[in-house]
Amino acid sequence: MIIAALLLAGQPIDRIGRIYTYVRSGRDGSEAEIVRVYRADRTHIEVSKMRERCTNAAYVTATLDLERGYATRLGGGRLRPHAGREEFAVLTYDPAARRIEARIALPAGPIEARVAIADMPWHLYDFDLASLTIAAQYRPDRRAGMSFGLPLVWPDAAPNFFRYLGRADLGFVRAERHLGRRTYRFEAAGPAFAGGSGGPIWFDAAEGHIVEARWGIPNHSEYRDFALRLIGVSDGGRDEWRRLLSAHYERCG
Repeated sequence: MIIAALLLAGQPIDRIGRIYTYVRSGRDGSEAEIVRVYRADRTHIEVSKMRERCTNAAYVTATLDLERGYATRLGGGRLRPHAGREEFAVLTYDPAARRIEARIALPAGPIEARVAIADMPWHLYDFDLASLTIAAQYRPDRRAGMSFGLPLVWPDAAPNFFRYLGRADLGFVRAERHLGRRTYRFEAAGPAFAGGSGGPIWFDAAEGHIVEARWGIPNHSEYRDFALRLIGVSDGGRDEWRRLLSAHYERCG
């Protein structure tokens, strides 16, 4: 009864231990990849990105400032057997300088970059909007428009691998049923989507997490555009999370 009352009042609930499972792909469904967002505790999330079993998989972590609505640190890494993790990239936000500092360890040596962020809050685009799906749950009015900065790491462009796409503006369109859920539909526009390359994004009406996004600009080099679709939500907690990670490299010979 207490949880129902909070939801009706629009108050966020800390869904600690929750796992959100998405499919990221191009808008045509190409290059599909499973992205899971795990709420490890109130201010920490862990994200896995997987394709076929036994192949390379990403394992990224983030520390969130929920009051300001952005990540203060992101750790890029790869998944290892038995739910292990190897970190090779670190992004930290310097609030005094209003910039993100990035360091990536490559076989040829480390590379570093800084990018100024003119718009607050910000969400790293190649983090597949994982920080947004958590931060959006704490907005007092879920129908209100929102804006945020959209930086992007693009390793193929090294040494100039870190760029700022600009401000993303999400304007409320309507409430509607989408993928079997009550959602609020927004339309993405603004400087980050030059040339009309934005598109719709749907948030769960009751709890605020992302249900689907279909945008015209890619966030990884293998895509021409971007799609993210929720396919499952689980409250299995740490045990289920470790099972999902461990299963990726089980019986791989």
